[in-house]
Order: sequence, then C-alpha cells, then structure tokens
Amino acid sequence: MKKKKWSLLLLLIPFVVFSQSRIIKGKVTDVNTGEAIPVASITLKQTKIGIYTDFDGNFELDVKENQTGTLVISYLGYQTKEITFNKETTFLNIPLITATEQLNEIVITALGVKRDQKSLTYSTQKIETDDFKEAQTSNFLNALSGKAAGVQIVNSSTPTGSTRVVIRGLTSISGDNQPLYIIDGVALDSGQGDGGVSVWNEGNDVDYGSPLSNMNPEDIESIQILKGANAAALYGSRASNGVVLITTKKGVTDDSKVTVNVNSNYSVISNREYPNYQYAYGSGASGKIAINAGSIDPVTGLPFIAFQTRAYGMPFLGQEVVGYNGEPTIYKPNVNNVKELYRVGSVSTNTIAVSRGNDMGSVRFSFNNTIGDHVMEGMEKQLRNNFSLRIAQNLSKKVKTNMTVLYTNLKVENRMYQNGSERNPANNYMYMRPDMSQENLFPYKDLNNNAIVFNGPFTNPYWNLYENSNGDESNNLVANVSVSWDIIKGLSLSTKVNGAINSRQDFQFNNKGAAFDPDGLLIKTGSTRQNWNYEAILNYNKKFRDFSIVSLAGVNRFDLRFSNQINQINSLAVRDVISLFNTEDIPIIRDVADNKRINSVFGSLSVGYKDTYFMDLTARNDWSSALPAGNNSYFYPSVGGSVLFSDFIQKNKILNYGKIRASYAQVGNDTRSFRVLNTYEFGGNYNGIPWFLIQTQKNNENLKPELTSSAEFGLETKMFNNKVSMNISYYQSTTNNQIIPVQVTPTSGFSSNIINAGEISNKGWEVFASIKLLDKKFKWNTDINWSKNRSNVESLVEGVDRFLLRNWFNVGVYAEVGQPFGTIRGNAPAKDPESGATLLSANGRLIWETDQYLGNAQADWTGSIRNSFSYKGFSLNFLIDIKMGGDLYSGTMSKVVNHGIHSESIAGRDEWLLSSVILGENNNERRGIGLFGNSYIDTDRAKGRAYESAALGVQDANGNWVAERDANGNVIYQTIWIDPMQYGFDGLQDQTRWIYDASYVKLREVVFAYTIPPKKLGKTPFKTMKIALVGRDLWTIYRNTPQGIDPESNTTSGNGQGIEYGSFLPTRTVGLNLKFDF
Repeated sequence: MKKKKWSLLLLLIPFVVFSQSRIIKGKVTDVNTGEAIPVASITLKQTKIGIYTDFDGNFELDVKENQTGTLVISYLGYQTKEITFNKETTFLNIPLITATEQLNEIVITALGVKRDQKSLTYSTQKIETDDFKEAQTSNFLNALSGKAAGVQIVNSSTPTGSTRVVIRGLTSISGDNQPLYIIDGVALDSGQGDGGVSVWNEGNDVDYGSPLSNMNPEDIESIQILKGANAAALYGSRASNGVVLITTKKGVTDDSKVTVNVNSNYSVISNREYPNYQYAYGSGASGKIAINAGSIDPVTGLPFIAFQTRAYGMPFLGQEVVGYNGEPTIYKPNVNNVKELYRVGSVSTNTIAVSRGNDMGSVRFSFNNTIGDHVMEGMEKQLRNNFSLRIAQNLSKKVKTNMTVLYTNLKVENRMYQNGSERNPANNYMYMRPDMSQENLFPYKDLNNNAIVFNGPFTNPYWNLYENSNGDESNNLVANVSVSWDIIKGLSLSTKVNGAINSRQDFQFNNKGAAFDPDGLLIKTGSTRQNWNYEAILNYNKKFRDFSIVSLAGVNRFDLRFSNQINQINSLAVRDVISLFNTEDIPIIRDVADNKRINSVFGSLSVGYKDTYFMDLTARNDWSSALPAGNNSYFYPSVGGSVLFSDFIQKNKILNYGKIRASYAQVGNDTRSFRVLNTYEFGGNYNGIPWFLIQTQKNNENLKPELTSSAEFGLETKMFNNKVSMNISYYQSTTNNQIIPVQVTPTSGFSSNIINAGEISNKGWEVFASIKLLDKKFKWNTDINWSKNRSNVESLVEGVDRFLLRNWFNVGVYAEVGQPFGTIRGNAPAKDPESGATLLSANGRLIWETDQYLGNAQADWTGSIRNSFSYKGFSLNFLIDIKMGGDLYSGTMSKVVNHGIHSESIAGRDEWLLSSVILGENNNERRGIGLFGNSYIDTDRAKGRAYESAALGVQDANGNWVAERDANGNVIYQTIWIDPMQYGFDGLQDQTRWIYDASYVKLREVVFAYTIPPKKLGKTPFKTMKIALVGRDLWTIYRNTPQGIDPESNTTSGNGQGIEYGSFLPTRTVGLNLKFDF
C-alpha cells in the first residue's frame, strides 16, 4: 500500500511542476526597420524574473504561476516599453522606438536640472561612455579625446600625469582655462598637478596629475558637456571655461533584486616608436675620436671615448679604444642602446559593483582596484583603490533623499620627472651616444658610492632609476547629500551639502653622490584642499494651455580651504636614509595657506509656447572674498531663444526635426587669494631675531573680476527618418579685465604688479553629426565631430605688446597683441630682405637674428570620426582623432642633432671625413682657394655640410644685415663647406629648423567585442557576458613631426603650449576586457 502511495505521488510531481510554469514567447524588433534587437532585457515587473533576447530578437520567458502581469522591455538607445499580458497570451511582437525619436528627449543641464533637449537655447553634447569603460586608461580624462566637438584634449604623457582640457578656446592669460567638473552636483578642483614643472631644471619637475583623472570610469552613467558661458552661466565665476557634468550610476530598481556587475581589464603598455638614431659614427668630434692629447690614455695610447660629449667622431671600424668603464674595448655601435632602458608595462583594473532597488529607493556600491606600472623599470608604479556608494531613498511620496560618496586612495612610486630634468631617466635618449650600452653604463657608481661622471650633460639613467626616488599617497573624498521636497504639484525645494577633500603626502629624494647634486636632497610635502558647497534651490514647473514654465531660484555658498607645508633639506648626512633628521644643514620649512569664499544668488526662467517657441533667462550674482570689497560683487545674466521650425513644415521623410537657437551670456572669473593686499614673507634670522621682507609682487587693492561676454547661434536637425542628426554652432566671445602680472622697474621695490588689463576674443564653429548608415542585421553608425576656434589677443597693458607664457633657451611662447594666442618666437637665420638669401659670416656659419616669429601653437581645426559596426554578437568600434595645424618647437630634435646621435646629423659627414681627416684640406681649399691663392682644382666635390642659397652677410648704412653683392647689385651666392658638427651646433640658434607642423591623425581607440548569446548562458549564473580586445593610441596615421616626437608633446598642460623638450616616447596600450553580470 505504501509503495502504491509513493508511486502515485511520483506520477503527480511532473504535473505539479508543469502547473507552476508558464512560457510566454515573443520577438523584439525595431519599429522602423523591423530588424531584430538582440540582448534586449525582458523582465516581469516587480519580480526577479527576467531574460534577454537572443541574436534574432526572440525570447522565451517563464512567468511561473502568473496568469497576468506586465513585461518591461528595455535596450540601450531605445525607449523602455511596458506591455501587459493575460492568461491567453502566448506570443508577443514588441516593436521598440529609438531614443532619438522620443518626443521629449531629456538632458541634464546646469545645476542638475533636467530639460527637454528641444527647449534648450544653447549647445550641449553628451559623451558616449561605453567605449572608454572597455578601452580603459589609468587617466580617465585621456579617454575624452575626440569625443566632443569644441573640446580640445592634450593627453598626459604618463599614466598619472596631467591632461589638458579646453572648451571653446582660451579665455584667460594667467588662469588655467580648465573647465569646471561637476560630479553628482559636487564641484571639483580642476587644478593641474604640473604647476611646478619647468622646462629644464627650474622646478620640482614632478607632475602629480589631477584628482579627477583617478575616477573609476565604471562608476559613470553619463557625461554632458556644457559649452561656453551660455550653457554654464548659472554656475557663475567657477564656470567661465565651460562645465563637464558627470552623473554616476544608481542602483537598479527591480523589486529588491540584487545585481552584480564585474568588469576586468588587463592591458600592456609599450613604446610605439623610437627616434631615428644613427649608428654609423661614434663618440668624438669633427670626424675624430681623440681631439687632443688629453683625450688619449698615456699607458695604452688609446683614445678615451668617455672624454667626448657628442657622437661626431670616426665611423665604427672596430678600432681599439678605452671604454666608459676605463677598460680597453672595441669602438662599435649598440643599436639597442636606448631600447635597453625600456620594458613592457602593464595595468590591471578590476571593478565589482552591487546594486539593488525598488520603487522606494535604490543603492549601488562599487569597488575598483588598479595596479600598474610603466615602460621603465620601477617607474610610475601605482596602486589605486576606488570606492563608490550611491543611495536614493523616498522617505515619503513627497520627500526624497540622495547620497553620493566617492573615495579614492592612490599610491604612486617614482613618478617620471618631466622634460629636461636631470632626474628624468627617460630624457637620456637625447644624449645616449651610439657606442653606449647597458654593458658599459654599469657600474654607475664608484667604490665611494658616487656617480661615475660623464663629460657633458649626460647623466647615467641607471643612477636615476636606482638611486633617486619619489613617492606620494593621496586620498580624495567626494560626498554629496541632497533632500528634495515636492511641496505642491509643480513646486519643489531641493537642498544639498557637498564637498571634496583632497589630501596628499609626497617626498622627493636625491641620494648623495649624484653628479648634478653631490650633497643629496629631500623634500617632504603635505597638502590638503577642501571644497564645500551649501545650496538651496526652489523649483517651479508649470504647464497650462499652450505655455510651459521651468523656473528656479537659489542660493549657494562655496568655501575653499587649502594648506600646504613643505620641508626641505639640501644636504644629506648619510646615504639612503629618507628622513628629515638625515641632514647636515638647517631644514627649510614653508607653509602656504589659501582660503576663499563665494556667496551667490541665482535664478532662471524658461518659457515655452506650443512646444515650438522657447525662451531662457538666467541671472547670477557672486560675491568673492578674493576680490576687494568694492569690486567683489559681479552680476552675470544670460538670455536665449529657440524655435522648432520643423513644426511649420508638413511632416515628411526628409526633415524630421529642425531647430534654430541663439543666446547671449556673461560670466566671469575671479582670482586666487592674496592678490589684493600686500603682505610680508619670512626672510630669515639675524642674531636670533626673525626678519621679514615685503613680497616681490605688488598686489592690487582695486582688482576686478575677468568678464566674458559670449554670443551663440545654432542649428539642429534630424533627417531621413532620424537616421541623420546634426548640430551646428557658431559662437564668439570676448574676455576683458584680464588679471595678469606685469613687470615693473626694480626701483619700485617690486618685480611685478597685478593689474586688470587686456582682452582676448574667441570665434569658432562646431559641428557634430550622427549617421545610421546601415540599420538592419548588420549595423553601421558613424559619429563625426569637427570644430574650429581662434583665440586672439586683442589688447594687453598700455605700452606692452606681449606676455611671456613659457620659454626654453631662446624660444618663447607669448600672448601677443594682434596675434592668435600662443605665438612662438625665437632665433632665426638672417635673410636678405630682397632675395631671401641666407646670410653667413666669413667662416660659413650662420648669422642669426633674435626675437623672430616662428609659428603659433593653436590648431586650425580639430575633429574625430567614430565608426561602430555590429552583427549579431560581434561589434567593432574605432575612433580616429584629428588635429590640423598648430606649430611645435622640438627642443629634443635640437639636442639630438647637436649631439650627433640622430640620423639627421649624418649629412656631410663622409665628405668632411674625406676632406678634413683623410686629405687634410684646409678651409681655404674647401672654399676653392689653393695653397698660393690659385684656384683649387677639386671644386665640384662636396667637402662637408653647406647652407643652400647662402651669401656672406654685410651691414648696410642703417646697420641691417643684407647679402654681399657684386658691382651690378647681384647677390654673390657662395657654397662654404663647414664641419657637420658645427652645422649641428648652429641648430641651437637656428630654431626654425625645429619648428614642426603639429597636425596628426591618430587611431585613438579600438574595441572589438563579442557578446555571448543569452541562450548559452542559460545554465550559468550569468545574465550577460562580453569579452573585448581593446587598444588605445595604436597608430599615428599622419603627422609631420619626426619619428619619436609625438605631435601632442608639450612641456606643460598649462597655457604655454608649443614647446617640447625631453618628452616621453609615444606609447600604445593593448588589452583584454571581460564584463559580466549576474
């Protein structure tokens, strides 16, 4: 009997199980094309039940025992759709409408206000974030390159360095021109970490990067660019250079369902190219290894190659010489002498995020770990941990709270010293002679632990790698708490308190015994920067009849607190000990503090009529403590209007949407603290009594804020069933009352004076377009960005026509009246004003003139093309980044030719060797004059290096250089053969040789990915899985700079663009990215 009961029970089980299952099938398609949409999310509303469509758009969802309910269908780029089912439903055809067809496309604008895209009267642009989450880079800001029109990015040259971001040109001579960054309502410090970096050994030369660059891209939901004053006026003086709005991800709202997202990336970094070195000639001068008796070993009679400073010696023929280590060796090249310094670096990035939510709120927590190094041993080693917490909670139907916490801990060992710093091991490629190698550069120190010294500027890179060090640890906290209250329908109050705290402890250590610093050095620094914002905004939105109103009024207080303490010892007591107690001298201690407060009131009113006509009005008044009491209040208005002209045109398939817009705005820029009143600084002690002296810069009690006035006009269209969308903008702006330091006579007791003077204008065009070329099973989308801006210096101080921004040797970058911002000046060969002949002195060397125009650093235009292809589960995206125009002076090329190690220094050497060393010809014979004044018989043979189209220079009656002429007034052209080494020396003065067009076309980003079909994940815990092969900076398709010189190279991320010296070699990054959810 018991067996029968169990048998009956077993028979019933399948029916019980079957009765608990119910399958609904369906297909998700594009409403316009009818093409299937793969990997669309299908969930049963308010449950944990869900599935994804396969690559043919089909799905089979088990809704369990539910006989009725609602399915929620969503996919990126389409409107989310809800569809109900009942007990009779077995199959659903679900067409989705693309997001571009939404009647009211929502964008985030200033102060986090959400607006209909069609109602905006100014230009904004959303940046797609998917690609750079996969093609990850250690510096988040580098990933913005080529992503938006009018946004110019100069990539950092190291993983942890500073990135230059400029929106719509330069507005300030002395300011950094960086935009304001807002993360979930928190205004972040955009200051760069290379402010103390010099071109050549004049600063601390360490680039600490920007705190924002350490953000985890996986935490970003969206990025919106507010361009220029028109879009950013509500943020006041802090937003005079535009705004980058970053919104972080929230938790999912799927009925308490926990979702886990994992993203893992491993990438390798390697040098993409090296300069074109020469390996035919070795150390020496003028075609000789030994130039005098002092460079010959008295014991062996062999020449010392270590005595030489350049590679203008003999050809490599296997001669015996005394090597760099003092031992006899063979005179031979090492073609890997520079490559031996480098290796392959790597970066590992892993993120896990957990989210959960329902209709009452959501929470998301993420953790990211990044471990990386760079292409030189022990350099740029970083360990970064990011924590993110986002909580949204509805306390009631009318009260909502939001909280964001972002925390980053970053530890970096041995940041690369920049540019021409003697502590930079990478810039030795400017001095590494072809007979040097790792073999003869070890040992790098003697038995007394002092560096083995080389003649000339060469510093053994292995000393810098193994004896000098630096390190830093930074902690960055961004926090925001906001509460919103829906008082009545249409009226709400939102308040927020937020802040950003950045602290850093760092040290720089030069061990005792360096050739450039025998006593050693230790600098320890501790700095803290705090930004606090307190804000309340009253919002009122109303729609009645044909009118709509979006308005707000608010108050804000911004507090900045900065402190920095520097402890420095200039003479170490013993080696290897990194401690402030390890000193033979009195430590130098400096304290710096900076506090500022800005109080603000603001308001805006947007009025729409019939969803066709729109008008915006905004106003803001700031009071800044950094300005004098009489000038610390400044008012910024803006006005704009737009018309949807497509509403007047009969509906058609060509033009689906059209809008014209215009706006005008004013916004300002105050200054840093302590520029109003003159102060004193500590001078020292005299007999135990401290004494003080007045600062060298005279401040200004009447200082005013800089003021930018901007006008913008735009056209927006969508055409051909929304397959082509385009946004065109023209803008012009002027910035007056520039805050600049000007030199004054020393008799005044000051070296400079802070004043308001000058005007900078900007004019430009922006175009960004999106095209759906193919939209069936095989999809092909193209995004195009193009912009052209010109920043001109209209005026400066009366009697001053230029302001120096950056310089090296005789080359300077200037803000010059009547010229585009960034004029490059330096020495140039003297030219005959009529014939253009190059003028020479009697010895055949150049005559040069100082302070000559060499070029300008501004680009003519910038652009990008992004193509994305997809077929079933495969996708390929690549970004081409373009810059056309702009000039770059390469100090590196000047040095490598001057030192004879570049292939460009080869010309004329064989001929000089034959003439000078083998035949023993003198200068007269090389000029065609025989021993007794007769004609030299071998005049047609080249005998070295000569300047083309050259003549001897003479001075006219006015003291101006002109070409020597015959009795008929014709220029007497001459070919004067000189030592190629002297020709290389002349390059230090002939700076026109090293001016290059900085145009480039780069393959900036590539992502080739495969999404595993959901069906294949059916028996696994994973909902989605995607694997991608990624690459960044893979190929410079077009450029005019020499091999090894990146056209993006610069010595600063600040305003002095246009000079490159000792820049790092171009690198590429290739990696693998794995992303999955469960």
